[in-house]
Amino acid sequence: MTLTQLRYFLAVIRCGSISGAAVQIHVAQPAISQRLRQLEEELGQTLYKRLPRGIELTPAGHHLKAHALEILRRVDSVQDDFKSSDVNPIGRVTLGMSTAINSKFCVAVLEHASRSYPNIKLTLTEHMSGTLLEWAETGRVDLAVVYDVPSNTPLSTHSLGKENLYLVTDLAFKQRLPETVSLVDILEMALILPAFPQTLRLMIERIFSERVGRAPKVLLDVDSTYAIKKLVAARKGQSILSIHSVGDELRHGELAITPIADPPVSRTINLVTYRPRANDAAVRAVHRVVESVLAG
Repeated sequence: MTLTQLRYFLAVIRCGSISGAAVQIHVAQPAISQRLRQLEEELGQTLYKRLPRGIELTPAGHHLKAHALEILRRVDSVQDDFKSSDVNPIGRVTLGMSTAINSKFCVAVLEHASRSYPNIKLTLTEHMSGTLLEWAETGRVDLAVVYDVPSNTPLSTHSLGKENLYLVTDLAFKQRLPETVSLVDILEMALILPAFPQTLRLMIERIFSERVGRAPKVLLDVDSTYAIKKLVAARKGQSILSIHSVGDELRHGELAITPIADPPVSRTINLVTYRPRANDAAVRAVHRVVESVLAG
């Protein structure tokens, strides 16, 4: 297996056909086909099926795609590492941001990074914290802004502060509530929460167990903040989220929040780094950008 074979393979996926890849990368179509046949023979797997218009990846092709992307990302970073410095950081950096944080800060982070470090190619991805922690541990992302990092994490961790959580409801339900609610008040509500093992769900379950001695009543497990908000707005249940998660909905009058008191429920915001890239100048530069934006 060669790097050229992997680059040809990804070019075909990107363009949707061998002929399209040939035009884009300026390599004869027969040469690309031959390299891909050799790759399939070496792996003993069929990687794609030819269709009347384009190709379709097989399960083996999808598996190789994930490996190829990671391999070439690391190879391409070697040259950048030798050119890069703290004065002029160069390279590709993948930043993951928890959905709630991304909704509030993604534009500011991208603008700040582009303005301050034009030679860094920043890729931004969004997901829930539990998934981003897994991606950071495996190097799928270089940095991630997440909540409530486990104490035994292998990641380099930097605290960015705390934020309170709120009971999130539709507007009609809000009218029946006092100015603040306690965990006891929430016990019998039909909650719509992220599924295990997302960090928010783990934290909510732990806090109810420690402070009330009972588990909350969970109506639905939904691993999508967008879907949770839509379900709450449609009066299907209530949820517990940060104010960052529902900023747009609050402005548009689609959802309402009520503070949780006696005492408040809060969680930590953390910036974690994939350790093998922690000393990379470009990664450190993006680290500084995230710190600056979230602190502001």
